[in-house]
Amino acid sequence: MAKCSYCGASESMPFTCKFCGGKFCAEHRLPENHACPGLVVYKESRGKEPEKWIYEPFKAEYKQLAGRAPEKGIASKLREFFSSLDARKVLYILVVIIILSVVLRSLNVI
Repeated sequence: MAKCSYCGASESMPFTCKFCGGKFCAEHRLPENHACPGLVVYKESRGKEPEKWIYEPFKAEYKQLAGRAPEKGIASKLREFFSSLDARKVLYILVVIIILSVVLRSLNVI
């Protein structure tokens, strides 16, 4: 049995406040009901940098996350592909080209 940090009532399953970490009864479980000092600190710190918590739905990064980003052109896709090439990808591409040429020559297509 735990005791409420605010009123001292016994509680078998107390609520833990995420702002101050105290254990509270059902009546005082909300931060506003137990005069939570952690809530005051949280609200003050949140107000200092509003650009971090204000949702701006028209930023490009949010559009990409939502799947509403404008379609990329073929030139930008090719540029992305070639900039991401490494030795392993180049080797695999060469092996596929060699295998295709051998198969096509054996079928007398080339």
